Amino acid sequence: MSLLRGEQFDPCFLSSIEEDLLIKKILQTHDPNCRYKIDADQLILIVESTMHFISPKFSYPRSNCINSRNIEVFGLEEKLGYTIRKISHEILCKCYEDGDLHEETMMLFETLGPFRWDAKVVLTLAALVSIYGEFWLIMQLVHHNYLAALTAELKQMPRELNMLKIQFKALNLLIDTMIEAANLVLDFEGLPLQQELLDDEAVVVTKSKMYITIYWILRSSISCASQITDFRTMKDNQVHSNSTTIAAWTLFSLVYKLSGLCNDLRENLRMCQMQIDRRFPEKIHDLFKVSHFNNQEVLRVLFTLKNDLPLKESSREKYCGIQELESKVVILLISKPELFAAEKIFYLVQQMHDHPLHEKFGGSYAVLWVPIPSSHTWSLTDEMNLKFLSNSLPWFSIRRPWSLHSTVVNFIRQEWNYKDEPVMVVLSTDGVVTNLNAINMVWLWGAKSFPFSASREKELWEQENRMLQLLIDGIDPLFTKLVEGGEHFCIYGSDKISWIREFNYTLKKIRSAGVQLEAIYVGYRNPSKDLGNVSDISIEETSSISLSTAKMKLFWLRLESIKNSVARLEQASSSLQLVLKLLDACDTCNDWMIIVKGSSTDVIILKGREVEERLNRFPELAENVAKLGLFGAIRCAMGSPLPVKPCYHDEILPSEEGLTEETVFCSRCKRPVEKFVVYQCNVTESAEQ
Repeated sequence: MSLLRGEQFDPCFLSSIEEDLLIKKILQTHDPNCRYKIDADQLILIVESTMHFISPKFSYPRSNCINSRNIEVFGLEEKLGYTIRKISHEILCKCYEDGDLHEETMMLFETLGPFRWDAKVVLTLAALVSIYGEFWLIMQLVHHNYLAALTAELKQMPRELNMLKIQFKALNLLIDTMIEAANLVLDFEGLPLQQELLDDEAVVVTKSKMYITIYWILRSSISCASQITDFRTMKDNQVHSNSTTIAAWTLFSLVYKLSGLCNDLRENLRMCQMQIDRRFPEKIHDLFKVSHFNNQEVLRVLFTLKNDLPLKESSREKYCGIQELESKVVILLISKPELFAAEKIFYLVQQMHDHPLHEKFGGSYAVLWVPIPSSHTWSLTDEMNLKFLSNSLPWFSIRRPWSLHSTVVNFIRQEWNYKDEPVMVVLSTDGVVTNLNAINMVWLWGAKSFPFSASREKELWEQENRMLQLLIDGIDPLFTKLVEGGEHFCIYGSDKISWIREFNYTLKKIRSAGVQLEAIYVGYRNPSKDLGNVSDISIEETSSISLSTAKMKLFWLRLESIKNSVARLEQASSSLQLVLKLLDACDTCNDWMIIVKGSSTDVIILKGREVEERLNRFPELAENVAKLGLFGAIRCAMGSPLPVKPCYHDEILPSEEGLTEETVFCSRCKRPVEKFVVYQCNVTESAEQ
């Protein structure tokens, strides 16, 4: 039998010098093509899945999404299936030769030369299991399927294999041990920053163990294939022969050899992992203490530890490396795999991708989505959310976020304060963190926030003088029309149907006095399922305009974003008073309204019972609207007490068209003020004159 052929070289008992020579010969065959990239982790899952159906001893696959089409292959001129068939054909050819097993193993190394070490072992196992799976499938169907019976007859395969249980046990056990050893090779190849975090001695020793282990995986694959070939051609009178028993014990001896190598490699791997776990956190912390020439070093340490093409760009439907982000401001959008509710996702795309300034700044920044689930494991739902959103959204995403190193995830949670609520951490072009959470400024200003740093956020607040537009910008065209038209309108919110009805009654009385006042219902914070019913009542009973549920949520999102953003400022400017008052009203009462005119920063804010108590008096003084304007009439109707002493507050207002016709009210006491005209010359005489 081919499994029992003699050999000139027996590597079972090698001296250290002979082992070094063997490693040297193995390394001479290793000529990796940097373009060849195979998803070894996914391929070995398919190997394990196949063996599960051959032998119940094998556990069920570790992934919910095992599919050969999911295996990512880059750079190969041929399909992965063809490469596997070519390797299996070469292994089978060696089974029919009466050559030296060691030389045949080295020839197999030559064939696998262009591949990385992890790809070598996984491709070999895939080739072996495909041979074994085909054989076992025919043997399982031979008594139940006529096609299988005919195929077995053509291949001259025996009809009964029940008497070969010991041989199958040895074969299955050896393949199981080979898969165990292969996973250790994959684990070592996937260790992050080996050259930077491991001692030279640890690397040399562990790699030496790995090379010898790979040698025995390849050598054992030829022995396994020889045994499978023997099964195919075995005659009935050979089933109980001594040769089959010897062959089984030969496989058991390989199990023993590989098990010992696995134990040694596992121990070396454990020591390496301890070194990395000890040094990796410090490496990341030191990384962010200094600026770099570009952002590539930072992105490499965070995201490319186990993958040369860690990113996915949906707009071009391709996988790519971190070099795509070089010279860009990178915004790390960190969230759970489901990201946001749909309306927030659309709004974020609008702010970052469809914003008017995106054409100007879009080439200078990139959004990179980093999904991190709440638990330490990825569920099927998480994977489905990731697949859908990463294929749909116009930015980069981490292609295989479950492969992120635990140290990286812990750093994000602890140092960047990620608590399962979405954050946007901003990296400058030189890899420095310039903002630990830019999400509020993105909601408010979108691409105008470029370069999205904390200093830019402060600058935007210093420049902001249109508080009302900031609150309602981009939510609904109606808001824009009312503001640009300079019209009076009110925005109100409540979660109580009774309060809305009372407010509606008051609003009708104001309109009956001939005052045109548009009312817009914006719901309330943290709406429940009955929000639609409240909205319907506000529309039906008052002819109010009610925003859609999605737009209401955006209103409250912007309001909350302003609150969170302002909280980061050392001192709020006077231009923020409108929003701060509204925030105070919303925080202290669920029932409120504001009356505004166009883009003016002068507003009236009422809450709770104040709305009915104050506005019910308005019709009595409706005639004042023509004289004092709507705001003046409402303030008079509110019955604000006159100050005990004269106010004497002066304000200098810029000349505006129509200003002389409209009553101006004191910003302190809210009473009409007397007007004086002041002429000021701003022309500076030149020094030369």
